[in-house]
Amino acid sequence: MNKIKYFFRAFVIAFSLTAVFISCDKKEEAQYTPPEEEITIDKEKELREREEFERLKRLQEGITDSSIADADSLLSLTDSAKAINDSLKKIKAAEDKKKMVQKEKELNKRLDNPEIAIKDYIEYLKRGTGEGGNFEQNMKKASGLWQNSNLKRFTSNYKNTKKITTLEEPKVISQKGNEAVVEVKIKKADLKNDKEEESVMTVRYNLIADNNGKWKIKNNTVIKNK
Repeated sequence: MNKIKYFFRAFVIAFSLTAVFISCDKKEEAQYTPPEEEITIDKEKELREREEFERLKRLQEGITDSSIADADSLLSLTDSAKAINDSLKKIKAAEDKKKMVQKEKELNKRLDNPEIAIKDYIEYLKRGTGEGGNFEQNMKKASGLWQNSNLKRFTSNYKNTKKITTLEEPKVISQKGNEAVVEVKIKKADLKNDKEEESVMTVRYNLIADNNGKWKIKNNTVIKNK
């Protein structure tokens, strides 16, 4: 009987210990920890993602830097082109000024000699009265060389003139300051009573230079030659 009791107690103790061990195993299963290999894989994945992010970030920064460099290069080229354009403008302006000075010198050389003004004047009269010449246009130019121009009266004086010939070229009789006297000898053919009559005359022109230095005819004196 005692043996049976002893066996029963031993069985109860063994059963209790087994239940405790099973309970501990279940608690350990509830607090599952992933294997070391799985943790390592997750860390490597995170590292790769971080490296990829850093690579993309550097690539973006590189593109931005490149864009800035290209913009700087374009700006530099634009500045260079502007500088070249400005230099060309200055060179052209200097050349234009040089040409203008030369033209002014030539013009002043002509204006400084009142003979040229009378030569031009006679030439306009020849063109206007000659056969095939533009009468109105040349009379207007000739009239413009007078200090007090009157185109209507001027064209009336030459409407019957058929030809003008220079016998002696204009020459300066006197010149002082902005006043000068120039003399020229011409032959003039006029239509009178349906007939052409020729007359030889010496014309003395009194000239005055205007504010621009251009000679204008103030008045004239006609001396007819026999």
